[in-house]
Amino acid sequence: MGTLVSAAVVVGLVPQSAASETATVPNGSVMPASMPAAITPMVAGSSWVLTSTETGAVPNGHRTSFAADIAAFEPRVGKHTLAEVLTDLNVKADALCHETNAAGAQGFCWDNTYGDDGFRGEDMIWAPQGITGSGESRANEQYVNGRRVVVTSWYSQTGHPTYGKEDLMRVTFADVTDPVVTYRHALLVTPTASGFTNLRGHANSVTWYKNYLYVSTSAGLAVFDVTRIWQVDESVGSVGAANGTYGAAWHKYVLPQVNRYQNLYLKLNDKNVPEYAPTNCGSQFTGVPPCFAGVSLDDSASEPALVTTEVGEVTADQHPSYATKRAIVRWRLDKGTGLLKNVGATPETDDPVVRPESAYQSTVTGAQGIAMNRGRIVVSAVCPEYIERQTRIASCLYHAWPGEPVRLWTRTGIYGQNVSYWSATNELWTLNEAPGDRTVFHIGWPTPPVPVRSLTGLGGSLTGDNRPDILAIRPDASPGTTAGDGNLALYPGADSGVGVRRSIGTSWNAMRLLAGVGDLTADGRPDVMAVDTDGKLWLYPGATDGLGSRIPLSTGWGIIQTMTGVGDLTGDGLPDLMAVWSDGTAHLYPGKDRGLGPAKSIGTSWNAMRLLAGVGDLTADGRPDVMAVDTDGKLWLYPGVTDGLGSRIPLSTGWGIIQTMTGVGDLTGDGLPDLMAVWSDGTAHLYPGKDRGLGTRIAVNLGWSTA
Repeated sequence: MGTLVSAAVVVGLVPQSAASETATVPNGSVMPASMPAAITPMVAGSSWVLTSTETGAVPNGHRTSFAADIAAFEPRVGKHTLAEVLTDLNVKADALCHETNAAGAQGFCWDNTYGDDGFRGEDMIWAPQGITGSGESRANEQYVNGRRVVVTSWYSQTGHPTYGKEDLMRVTFADVTDPVVTYRHALLVTPTASGFTNLRGHANSVTWYKNYLYVSTSAGLAVFDVTRIWQVDESVGSVGAANGTYGAAWHKYVLPQVNRYQNLYLKLNDKNVPEYAPTNCGSQFTGVPPCFAGVSLDDSASEPALVTTEVGEVTADQHPSYATKRAIVRWRLDKGTGLLKNVGATPETDDPVVRPESAYQSTVTGAQGIAMNRGRIVVSAVCPEYIERQTRIASCLYHAWPGEPVRLWTRTGIYGQNVSYWSATNELWTLNEAPGDRTVFHIGWPTPPVPVRSLTGLGGSLTGDNRPDILAIRPDASPGTTAGDGNLALYPGADSGVGVRRSIGTSWNAMRLLAGVGDLTADGRPDVMAVDTDGKLWLYPGATDGLGSRIPLSTGWGIIQTMTGVGDLTGDGLPDLMAVWSDGTAHLYPGKDRGLGPAKSIGTSWNAMRLLAGVGDLTADGRPDVMAVDTDGKLWLYPGVTDGLGSRIPLSTGWGIIQTMTGVGDLTGDGLPDLMAVWSDGTAHLYPGKDRGLGTRIAVNLGWSTA
């Protein structure tokens, strides 16, 4: 393999357009019911944990002494940092030279002087697998001196006179700050008191948090420190001591393993007593710890976490079934140390172990990579048209909020592997391993439609617990299927939020507008009005835990742009409805028994208002008020007056990110009505009412995580 030097000087981060490709499921589509891909919350396996082999609950025969061995050997070779290695990168990447199949992709190709692209018969061949980078967390940036660094993991395939397939693993540090991308490979090794040895494995993934790199193996996670890198003789092809020097399969730098997180499995010993024992991985659904095909960092929650996925194999000569269950698991990280966070102990000892924070069941078949950000999950996996062992085609990226329909986002490179999300720049990096077609590139994080529309406060309770409830339409979902024609969801009111949603109807995509209007049927339950796509207005009487049979009220409501229940503005004891027509005029419809009275004009130029919500009385005058967001993202309060609205009051700016909002009544229990809003990124928030305005928002879970 020799010294890795390339004479080519090329431009690296070049944008690329999407390629056209015949596909069974088009990009951007919800997965059909015939391909039941789903990601749903589940209980993590209680029979397995991870533990540090340096300090954790492993039997003595499995305990490691990496720290002592490093301390004994390191003075012979000296210690370098990643920042120093970044000044000694020796290979210039090629421009983005192969098809990515992803619109707007920017990245690079590996230089193939020594076979990095996969075809060099006389050289040792490696296969790229994992990807991470300095942008996965602000905590990583202190180690790169302001550079932008991509890190990839590889395993050995063929070509070495001594070492064979999976006998060696390495990482690559690529500086992608400038148009010309440069990089260098470094070997991963196991330290000994007298040197180091090769580290075997598939290098399925690599993830970076603070100064640590986590590389997945069959036993768990191998850990390396980017501030502890050794320089060796790159002319030596063997690994370890060699003729008075130290070599690393023709690599100049090595990273010694500083820790290992071992899979432990709870089982009965020969005395029929449960105990944890070290084990290799398999699958959560076969009773053993899950293998980590993909691992990435989620730094968007209050505590950072590693997110792992199992692969979910495809049957030979078959298309993916989207039926095989595999686990996606979150493992908390310690913000102080950068290591996995110990949670609890084993039944037999007081030694700390790492338990899953949460888990999800996934049927996205053939998963290779995983990323999670603010509750939404991206999975890198095979495409629906893929046939195991028969096709050499693009892979796919899928995404979903847990419990929501899975969308096929985009095709990517051939045999796509892991993914890495960089929040500060909103970049999702990925790579693929197909020999002769290898790419490394990034695209933006997916921005799908928010999974609810027509969020509607009811102004009362259908569940009978005296807390106001909320309705919403889930456009792409129906109960029992992965995609449907509109599921009407009921969210029971709860303290400063909502309870677990339940389905109370289907086929609600036919309803263009929805508004909770309060009790018009004099039965003590709030009622709902809806306008269908034909312009018909319907009244749905409230019933116990749902809605009763609908009542036709009127036609010609196709001119209505938006509408909201506003409470009793007319002072007759019945709730009223406010609607904005397509010409921008606003109208108040007085409530009457099981219907509405004649409209009264209450304003003009309301087409400048993008969102509208009746919120109840925030001005303490006994009349309900209205809030509206204009096209500039400004939030306004309109105090209620007799038969209309008073002069508006400016409240806030920056509300352009709000996708839908509704008045929800008093969920905080302070006597003032509150507002709920869903942002364009899918996160939901409750804004407590206060005198003539709103208080500090509270995160709310509407059925997908908002962490």
